[in-house]
Amino acid sequence: MTRGGRTADQGGGPPRDVAGLAAWIQASRALRGSVVHHRYLPGCGPVWAGPPAAAHGPGTDELALAAALESAGIRRLYSHQAEALEAAAGGRNVLTVTPTASGKSLIYWLTALRALAADPAARVLLLFPYKALEHDQLSSIRSLLRAAGMEQRIAAAVYDGDTPAAERRRIRAEPPQILITNPDMLHLGLLPYHEEWRPLLANLRLVVVDELHVYRGVFGAHVHHVLRRLARLLRRHGAAPRWIASSATIGNPGSFAEALIGEPFTVVSQSGAPRAGRHVLFVNPSQGSPYTAAVWLLEHCVRAGLRTIAFTKARRITELLATWVGSSAPDLAPRIASYRAGYLSSERRAIESRLASGDLSGVIATSALEHGIDIGGLDVCLLVGYPGSITSSWQRLGRTGRSGGDALVVLIGLPDALDQYFMTSPGEFFDRGFEQAALDPANPEIASQHLVCAAAESPLTESDRSIYPQAFHLVAGLEGTGRLSAGAEGGVWYSLRRAPQRDVSLRSIGAAYAIVEADSGRPIGSVDGLRAFTECHQGAIYLHQGHPFEVVELDLVRRRVTARRVACDHYTQVVSEKETEILEVAASRVLPGFRAGLGRLRVTQEFKEYVRRRIADQQVLSRHPLELPPVIYETVGLWYEIPAALKEIAARDGLHFMGSLHGSEHAAISLFPLLMLCDRGDVGGISYPSHPQTGGAAVFIYDGHPGGIGLAARGYEEIERLLSATAGLIRGCACEQGCPSCIHSPRCGSGNHPLDKHGARVVLEALLSARVPFEGPPLTAGSLRPMAQTAAPAGTASPPGAVPRRPAAGPGPPSAQRELFFDLETRRSAGEVGGWDKIHAMGLALAVVYEESSGAYRTYYEQDVDRLLVDLMSADRVVGFNVKRFDYAVLSGYRNAAFDRIPTCDLLEEIHRILGFRLSLGHLAEVTLGEGKAGDGLQSLRWFKEGRLDLIETYCRKDVEVTRRLYRFGRDNGYLLYRDALRRPLRVPVSW
Repeated sequence: MTRGGRTADQGGGPPRDVAGLAAWIQASRALRGSVVHHRYLPGCGPVWAGPPAAAHGPGTDELALAAALESAGIRRLYSHQAEALEAAAGGRNVLTVTPTASGKSLIYWLTALRALAADPAARVLLLFPYKALEHDQLSSIRSLLRAAGMEQRIAAAVYDGDTPAAERRRIRAEPPQILITNPDMLHLGLLPYHEEWRPLLANLRLVVVDELHVYRGVFGAHVHHVLRRLARLLRRHGAAPRWIASSATIGNPGSFAEALIGEPFTVVSQSGAPRAGRHVLFVNPSQGSPYTAAVWLLEHCVRAGLRTIAFTKARRITELLATWVGSSAPDLAPRIASYRAGYLSSERRAIESRLASGDLSGVIATSALEHGIDIGGLDVCLLVGYPGSITSSWQRLGRTGRSGGDALVVLIGLPDALDQYFMTSPGEFFDRGFEQAALDPANPEIASQHLVCAAAESPLTESDRSIYPQAFHLVAGLEGTGRLSAGAEGGVWYSLRRAPQRDVSLRSIGAAYAIVEADSGRPIGSVDGLRAFTECHQGAIYLHQGHPFEVVELDLVRRRVTARRVACDHYTQVVSEKETEILEVAASRVLPGFRAGLGRLRVTQEFKEYVRRRIADQQVLSRHPLELPPVIYETVGLWYEIPAALKEIAARDGLHFMGSLHGSEHAAISLFPLLMLCDRGDVGGISYPSHPQTGGAAVFIYDGHPGGIGLAARGYEEIERLLSATAGLIRGCACEQGCPSCIHSPRCGSGNHPLDKHGARVVLEALLSARVPFEGPPLTAGSLRPMAQTAAPAGTASPPGAVPRRPAAGPGPPSAQRELFFDLETRRSAGEVGGWDKIHAMGLALAVVYEESSGAYRTYYEQDVDRLLVDLMSADRVVGFNVKRFDYAVLSGYRNAAFDRIPTCDLLEEIHRILGFRLSLGHLAEVTLGEGKAGDGLQSLRWFKEGRLDLIETYCRKDVEVTRRLYRFGRDNGYLLYRDALRRPLRVPVSW
């Protein structure tokens, strides 16, 4: 191909116009044969409605605002803007779902200003998922207010973690009419202190939620509950605001918005904004690395004078590309920067400012720059790998072409199954619909955390069932584990933690870890949940701004990663093993060639080792053992079961059966984002040639987060479509043995072994064609085989508090059991024997036992220790208060008995297990029974020195009787009563 009489690689550099550059790239020797598709998407002009003032009606403020908009070049509204504003003016909740740069923000700003003009006391709250968006929008609204002459009457401010402390205090004391924040600060800084924010909450007329599509999966489930907590407190403060939301185009905007926010929405989705023409190239490098192609394209686009953004799929690749561009074109390095989540806010702001001002010609970014931050007009968008969804793809390429001219978009295919699916079927990229977004408000892990937060903000009551229709049933369990405590009369629940919000990260189900530099202690980033185990284990290579850091310590208790900067040419990858157990069958159906199931699973993942791989060729350099605890969690998953005859056919044809299943699992997971708006990392899987519970071969695909996030259920509904696409992907890949474009997975815990590409295709085609019919009914809980055939993973710790259980007694009346209530008093104090670690030296003054069956008390003195031990050891149950830590320790000073074999109900141990702190016997007796103790331990010691064993016996009998009455109260009512630090009488649930 030629342009202007010269070949693409002749002198003069790349053309400086988009159309010429697109042709030049296709003719370039560097990418010869790699451009597999070129399509021009024509632009379109705007569809106008009336002027801005028409959306509000006549009025001084409206006319001033219209004049301000006209001065900014906005003389008319796009049709979707007018439609949304009209719906909002009618009192409806409105969701606008139109492309990037279509003027969605103007809708909520005009709606907000109308509400503020109508009521000077009104307040507006705006939520953005990223801090950069907050400050970008603050600048926009202040400019608009200034141009309209309204800045003296309407104040706007950002309240987030970067706001200086003095400014936060000022904002909290006198909230502005427009408050801009994010879900994290709403969660941590507003809702816990709602009484201080009463002027804002009581007068809230409008809540704006921007970038709605971001709130999916784990993050979305958290934000759903943050918004439920907000709605609950707004109801308490007497406010009922309207909601305005905006989103990128997704497949289910209305139902998703309602699931997230809990309110119905009017959806406006027909855009009237103009659209730039775009040249779209698909580049699938036939030789060399796709990252080499990306570096070459970025360098030449910048040299052509075109402002370019390159989106990557991973933080590590972002950093590596920045390093490689700097090496390839050092003269361009000052004009190109990397940008990703995990950078400090000051670093991100500096990059955004340079990009908006034009100081930067190129930026390499993760999805952190995908959204509507104003970074000026860009000409070229490089997608270094398919972004994972059609929605995200159009969000990213929508960052270009804002200056009115055509734009260039280049999708560079990686050796990844989903990338290759579109490289071989480019029409699918342009013609398929947008994915649906999913979140699971009922995720028990997340819902439980936020119920505790809600109770800390204002006690939960039965009336809150309407706020939490899918989660309120979890309250009983939270009470049983001591995270909530019921009031003495019941029906009201309090949090036992004053600030539980601090322990809840909205971006993960697991805890967040801070990453700090070893020498200086300087924070260099953060990592969430399971990623700390897979990316920040000891010895891992962590990349920050293109520089490798080696992790020297992963502190699981302090949630802290310490790393030192190193120079290296390798990266690290974890090797792990997994086991999946079916806990509950939610659905099952038999298709002609296989059986599909959906249910609740328990996943156990053990981390065996990590490998160091050379960056250049991915060759393994070394292997290193890992010492990390296993991760065990419950989630939701689907599975497809293989007919037994297929195993015999695979053996006959020389196929590796396990490798066949494993390959089909990898490929199916890689295509899962075709069904839902998700990341490949949100889905996990495991294959079994023979699963103990199904009785045959099965492949499991599950939500890779505790509690589930709503993905597997959709996969179960469309299992045939998923497996059909998977079979087509494997069939169409040109490799012989399998590769990352079909059945290899970069996340495989077993190092992609074993795999059989041909076998995977044979298995999938047999399932879909029913060549080998599946015989058997749908799977039910009753037909599920027990999991006892598989041993627990080696090194798996028991759950906290788990103890060996004594075989249950046979049926019979309570009187048939020897139940003893027991207490003792000592001869010496802890001070006299040298401390509480020498309880065994305190000596026995006397002990009292009450036998329930006979109704008799027995007293034992020091000389009766053997008889006392015989009675205790032969009892069916011994009931006491702090007997395990104290009474048995005293007796151990006389005999080396097997005290752990005495079947004991220790009331204090049970209470401490639930509450996390200890209460005295006297406190429990006073609050629960309305009476106190007869004395205390110090008085008993004085009596012993005086020789008054009779008084000690009376006192000890009283403690035994109090223990017995507390035990019976708890047994009959299921709780005891205590007072917290605020003197509130609360319940502690017990189940003796």
